[in-house]
Amino acid sequence: MQALPSVIPSDTETEYRAIETTLLETARGRWFLAEHGRRARRLDSALLEDAIKRLQSSLREPPALLGQLKAEIEAIKEKMAETRAALLARPAVDESILPSHAILKAAEDIHDIAWSLQANPFDPKGCEEIARNAGRLYAMSQSQAAQSNRVVSAASALETSANKLEGILESIMHELKVDDAA
Repeated sequence: MQALPSVIPSDTETEYRAIETTLLETARGRWFLAEHGRRARRLDSALLEDAIKRLQSSLREPPALLGQLKAEIEAIKEKMAETRAALLARPAVDESILPSHAILKAAEDIHDIAWSLQANPFDPKGCEEIARNAGRLYAMSQSQAAQSNRVVSAASALETSANKLEGILESIMHELKVDDAA
């Protein structure tokens, strides 16, 4: 047997053009090129349609992370609700140590001193005591007001965050329903 010489084209574009020109010279060659182009386009279309179908199905399949994200958001939302309730709840401690009790006590002391001054036309110690208690009362009320404002602000922030999480959860639930229906 005689070995076929191996021809390695140095320029593939030149070789392609030569084969194309040869095929275009005859009617059968032109038919072959037209049929080959039609079949190649059909194959490309089938491959493209398959890729589109796979992409559509992958978009419809929820990742496992979606369920985990839903569970974590629900846990965060629950913890935020508990924290908000704890912030707004009346404390279950001895009220005698709370600022509100001290404020009330100072107000009662001022009231008692004022009554005792009515009986005595001038009592420097009593006036001093009134001034001291009034100062304490003012400082405690300012502190209590600032603390109350912080608690209300924190509770409001928790409520806003919980509402945003609720919106995210609704979106997740909608996507899960769409995925289940598909």
